[in-house]
Amino acid sequence: MSRSVRAFWWSPRRDPRVLAHELRDHASGWARLALARGPVLTNHGDELSAVVLREVLGRPVRWAPLGREDVVAVGSAMVPYLTRRGRGLIWGTGLHTPELPADVPSDFRERVLAVRGPLARAALALDERTPLGDPGLVVRALRPGLPDNRRRGTVLITHFTSHADQSDRAAIRALRAAGMRVLSPTLTPDEMLREIGSAEHVVSAGMHGVILAHALRTPATLVSLHAALPSSPSFKYHDYHHSVGLEARATHWSALLGAEGRRAAHSAGAADVVRADRTIDSLVAGLIAAAAPLRSS
Repeated sequence: MSRSVRAFWWSPRRDPRVLAHELRDHASGWARLALARGPVLTNHGDELSAVVLREVLGRPVRWAPLGREDVVAVGSAMVPYLTRRGRGLIWGTGLHTPELPADVPSDFRERVLAVRGPLARAALALDERTPLGDPGLVVRALRPGLPDNRRRGTVLITHFTSHADQSDRAAIRALRAAGMRVLSPTLTPDEMLREIGSAEHVVSAGMHGVILAHALRTPATLVSLHAALPSSPSFKYHDYHHSVGLEARATHWSALLGAEGRRAAHSAGAADVVRADRTIDSLVAGLIAAAAPLRSS
């Protein structure tokens, strides 16, 4: 049997440092999510690392802390990687913001196989030939049976932080009352892929709901559940959307309460699927090729 690949991803269940942060800042939200489908203290987007790495590399995957990992893939984990002395290869990992720690190790660039998007590539001062793409996009090649030809309804994928905020929870209730099926971020990656692949429209409060929808050619809308719409999506959204040739834009949840607003959002999401399709195919091929050192190690 092939040796296991040791991978780091964001995981309160496995990482005491992350767990302490989540219990301090989002304990009420996680308590509510404990009643939802899926394992507690998990996020489907980050857990996707194990699925994608296992299927692309053909090797077992197990979680490892930074400093003992072979690879970091899905997620915005570059700053923890740099500050906690990660040692593994970087395959499609991203940044939350363009700001980097002051004492970045000088040799980390030698370990970069790919990064999420062009803005992260520039912020990290990587060679312009460095492959781009979020590894979540690779599910397009791994799940040929998706999307389902019998799509139905609109799903709302919440973010785990939404459940700790009273106004966000009110928005979730309103969208559910408007007919959306609400999906917990604690669903397993395979459950989430099946839901996204069988939906007509994905409304997501987190980035990986949008990424997986694009991968499975499902129209997607990035939604803000906050009381006020931010002036612009954050850096990581712009980075991902630039990588697939799209503009990052968020829609306030209240615009989706009426049928006309939902039709407009669906139409815009469908246009995005068409616009990004060939670029995503190219990114997927590049990511699979860039993973070659992980297959041979």
